[in-house]
Amino acid sequence: MQQIKQRRRVLGLALDGPTIWLSYLLLYVWPWVIEPPRPLEWQASLVAAPVFLVAYYLSFDLRGRAAWPGIAVIMLLSLGLGHLTAAASIVSLFAVMIAVQSQRGKVRRYWLIGMTAVTALCVVTGWVSWIFALGAVFFGALMAAATAANCQLQDQAEQLIRAQAQAEALAVMTERERISRDLHDIVGQSFSTIVLKSDLASRVFEDAPEHARKELEDINAVGRGALHEIRSVIRGLNQSTLLAATAQVRTLLDAADIELSFANSAENLPDSIEHALAMVMREAVTNVVRHAEASTCTIAIHERDGSIQMEISDNGRGGPIVFGHGLGGIKRRVADLGGVFEISAQTPRGVKISVNFQMDRGGRS
Repeated sequence: MQQIKQRRRVLGLALDGPTIWLSYLLLYVWPWVIEPPRPLEWQASLVAAPVFLVAYYLSFDLRGRAAWPGIAVIMLLSLGLGHLTAAASIVSLFAVMIAVQSQRGKVRRYWLIGMTAVTALCVVTGWVSWIFALGAVFFGALMAAATAANCQLQDQAEQLIRAQAQAEALAVMTERERISRDLHDIVGQSFSTIVLKSDLASRVFEDAPEHARKELEDINAVGRGALHEIRSVIRGLNQSTLLAATAQVRTLLDAADIELSFANSAENLPDSIEHALAMVMREAVTNVVRHAEASTCTIAIHERDGSIQMEISDNGRGGPIVFGHGLGGIKRRVADLGGVFEISAQTPRGVKISVNFQMDRGGRS
């Protein structure tokens, strides 16, 4: 498993690394200070030392089945040396530590039970002394508890880091979706206005040059305004107002020769709701111009029974409602603020969009 956190170091040694724990081997050689070891004892220890170190270092950071050979080798070395000295019970602590930190769930319990059972069998057969077994079981239990607690803390830390990474990734996705929706609404309306006005300018260029000049000036203003809004969206500063959105949709509808009926009785709206209403209005009106073939468009915004409602309807060709990127973006934008979005074909013709937000007049959002 890839290490998620940096190991803490003291005097160059990692506190949660393999080398620092070798200090426990001092308990193995301590009896030699009191009484010199027998030749077979120190010779066997000398031969076992490199085997132990290789198995220990190779298996310390392993997880799952990959650590099994190292656990088995260290435990066999402990039992083998235990035939010569009870101090070899210290070696079994390393097998216990690796088993606890490398295994999880039932597998961990099986390893601990298995090592205990093998130790008990060796005592019964007289291979190791009861002092060896007592030291292995007692200190092994302490090592298992300490290692398990440390593993739990590491698991929790890794879970928190993963959760934080997921939250950051979700925030990035949310921000990308916000930028995508806002750019779609801004670019869609602005380019629709530019296309309509450029067509109109080209038609009247020869007969009414002043009129054409006015349309070109409007195109310039729309383009500059769109560029400013796009930059604001990218910086996360875009907060469209109903006043600005109303002027923009009026310009677009005028260019498309669609009569607008507008009414707004809502005041002092929260910024987030006003921005959402403004963007929904822009996208809905852009769809009217592009697809409805309408001659009139009605927009009504009012506050009623603690809620803000906006209705946008047209007298266009109506027909089946197809959710594309635009309508889908409107629906998600409204849902993000806990609002309700509805769209329906009208009788005898036309389409009606309705947006509803519950209001909390306790404070602005």
